[in-house]
Amino acid sequence: MSQKIKAPNASKGGNGFLWGIIAILVIAAVAIGFIVYNNQKHKVDNISLPNDEVKVKMTAKDSIVTLEAENAGDNVPTVEVFEDFSCHYCAQLETASSDDVKKALEDGKVKVKFRFLNFLDRGDESGPSTRGAAVAWAVAKTGDVDAFWNLHRLMMEEQSTVTRQWEWDDLANAADKMGVDGGVVEKIRDKSVKDEGAKISRENDKEVEKREGDVSSPLLYKNGKRFDPPMNPDETLGSWVPTVLEGK
Repeated sequence: MSQKIKAPNASKGGNGFLWGIIAILVIAAVAIGFIVYNNQKHKVDNISLPNDEVKVKMTAKDSIVTLEAENAGDNVPTVEVFEDFSCHYCAQLETASSDDVKKALEDGKVKVKFRFLNFLDRGDESGPSTRGAAVAWAVAKTGDVDAFWNLHRLMMEEQSTVTRQWEWDDLANAADKMGVDGGVVEKIRDKSVKDEGAKISRENDKEVEKREGDVSSPLLYKNGKRFDPPMNPDETLGSWVPTVLEGK
């Protein structure tokens, strides 16, 4: 019978080649993991943060964030804005209205009450609606109106990325970069602001349900009376400010 003869080092060479391939794959996996980790860690550095200065006063009480000028008179219209941070139309309305709202506020022509909802989380209070409400509420309670305004803009205008994809750490990093008190930043980071954010959102959900029968967003009220924002020719929502100031 014939017998095949193997070279003395054939088996070792095959194993060496295999281990070489494994080593390359491991190195590649580590490199990719590092890149992903680094990108996650520095998400806030890869996005342009709003940096508005808003010359108004702010209070956070009874589940409502109120903005108004120091010289706003008693006859100034009060607008309630019910919004969910996951709501596409809320983001659209914020983007259309933000500059007009800022000017009207600083000119003392309107008072604005922001009321955050989380109905789009559909009962899952670990979702983006609750997270957005919790962060906005926690920052509003510090009294830092610039930080509140800019974080609110960031979460609405960059909704698809910031609100829907960022985690608590990312939002804490943004708050830190915006100068929010360090203690509040850490409470955002460790999620301890979540329960209060969920609570105030549930309260606002109930208020909408009481007024409307069911919960939807965005909803606008001028002095307690519901009104709709204008619709642009491309069927996007326009700024609600002219509707309020022109008395339509």
